[in-house]
Amino acid sequence: MKKIFALVLLPLLFSCTSLQQDVNIEQVSYSAEVLSFEERFAFIDADSFLPQSDSEAEKENRERVEKFIFDIDKALEDNSVQKASRARLFALAGKAYLVSGSKSKASAMYEKSVSEYKGDTQGVILAHRLGLLSTNNIEEKVNEVSERNLLVLERAINLFQQKRYADSVAKFDESFLSLAEFYQAAYGKIRNLSWNFRNIDADSDSAELLSLPEITVSQMLSIAKGKSDFLYNLAGGKKMSDREFYYKVSSTGLLDSVSAESPRVESDEKASKYLSARFLWNLYNARKKSANPKKYSEKFKKSPVMDLQLDSPDFDAVLGCVEGEFMSLEDGRNFYGEKTVSGTEFDSYVEKMENAR
Repeated sequence: MKKIFALVLLPLLFSCTSLQQDVNIEQVSYSAEVLSFEERFAFIDADSFLPQSDSEAEKENRERVEKFIFDIDKALEDNSVQKASRARLFALAGKAYLVSGSKSKASAMYEKSVSEYKGDTQGVILAHRLGLLSTNNIEEKVNEVSERNLLVLERAINLFQQKRYADSVAKFDESFLSLAEFYQAAYGKIRNLSWNFRNIDADSDSAELLSLPEITVSQMLSIAKGKSDFLYNLAGGKKMSDREFYYKVSSTGLLDSVSAESPRVESDEKASKYLSARFLWNLYNARKKSANPKKYSEKFKKSPVMDLQLDSPDFDAVLGCVEGEFMSLEDGRNFYGEKTVSGTEFDSYVEKMENAR
């Protein structure tokens, strides 16, 4: 009789809100295959919140999502997969369908997830994204699931979408403390974007430029103008169109190569790391009134950077920016100068150059 009474009483105790934080929530273990799907989706999901550089990138992402859903469907054909794992896979599939734009299929996956195991953390997140759970309610769920930091991460993403960037950074950092490392690797891009936006008016032109995955030379100059007193003075304090400002900067030689002759830089060119280094090195030397911007090509008989030729038009610019720590060698040996730069990347270069002595 005592055992029956205890079994009846136990659910009542667990349903009591006041005791929720004292309850040890059941930890569900997942197979390596399920965790692998979770890791794959983290990168798909994070990329879906970032602007795409071009139609080719969008196509690649669509194909990645389709392949992910196909692979989950195959995994779910195995009837030996436990209910908790099936619930998680259905929830991940639902989130993937949302990324692909199919809310109806995402809803169907949510129903299947709940039928297998109610309360799965990824299922809670899917419910939130489907509009079945408000932001306030998802915060209340933090104490009801074992993987609370997944919900903190979801809140960080939500704050990013609301353009509450400083709050978003704080939530991302909180969530990364106890989540697997791949979460930071995936969502760190959004966190860093929030960090760069934190002191910028969310509706300003600067915020729009910083969100671009690739920028043109004209856009590069616009970002720099907002941070550099030298460029502000160059414009004479006048409001100029991007085109006018490009011609003004170009006429001063700030876009000319230092080490050797090179073709004229056009305003609509994609800004590469080489062009970024060229402009920043010229700007740095103009600000400091440096006597010898060609000091590296005069000194070195062999390039210290593996993928930078001694006769490169940007030899001095690259070495100057690397030594000045405005820019870096990505792997410690190569500069990868042909790579295009994003708005946030270039913004960070300018900030470092402005703070350099």
